[in-house]
Amino acid sequence: MFQLRRHGTAFSTCENPVRPLLVLVSILIAILFTQPGAARAADSPFEPLKQQLRAEAFDEAFVNALYTPEVRLQLKTVAATMRIQESRLNYQQFLEPAAVRRAQEFSATYRSVLEQAQAAYGVDFYVIASILLVETGCGRNTGQTQVLAVLSTFAVMDQAAYRDLIWTRVRPQDRERWGREGFDAKLRQRAAWALAEVKALLQWYRNQPELAKALRGSVMGALGWPQFLPSSLVRYGVDGDGNGAVDLFSAADAIHSIANYLKGYGW
Repeated sequence: MFQLRRHGTAFSTCENPVRPLLVLVSILIAILFTQPGAARAADSPFEPLKQQLRAEAFDEAFVNALYTPEVRLQLKTVAATMRIQESRLNYQQFLEPAAVRRAQEFSATYRSVLEQAQAAYGVDFYVIASILLVETGCGRNTGQTQVLAVLSTFAVMDQAAYRDLIWTRVRPQDRERWGREGFDAKLRQRAAWALAEVKALLQWYRNQPELAKALRGSVMGALGWPQFLPSSLVRYGVDGDGNGAVDLFSAADAIHSIANYLKGYGW
């Protein structure tokens, strides 16, 4: 044990073991905190994306509040999307009696809202109900993937290191189907697409980082009953119930937004 004695404004010890210890600690700190690996570990995996967003005039404090530790890379999810083949999905399931009954019950429950949307946008309300059935079972299955995290993970696929990580996670048969060149091209394409979607999400939830982080949706970042991507929410989202906000997890807003979307595409 050593004792500390006060001398003026400095501390000293009877055997002075503290000074060499402090020197050693200082050296270790200097070494550790100047190592490239340590600097990379401290960075968010989304740091390049954050820089892009700041360059797009998104507020730095807002961007930093979005990318907190709970927003993690969704590598497993992105890898899983590389084996989705729409042509092999079972669309016959939507013609099963239980599914048809669900759509009929939904149409009966929200008939007045569906008729209002039909009158406003010229879209047959049975079409609206059918889309909701196919997309989410009329609002029952909206997805549990963190929208901000998965879109941001797609957005960093412009970096070869992340594409390499995804490549190691896909099945051998999917690697064979894609080929490495096609695989990389697809992920680069999705990176550009996802960056636009992230910007749309931030535009919609500007200065509301907690709301943006709380959103859950599909593995491709689609959200709400109609499974809109953020860009579609920005462009076609409608406040169907007149409460002053657009909420795609509510029936009226989902119904009117689908009708507006279809009208926007020439219905």
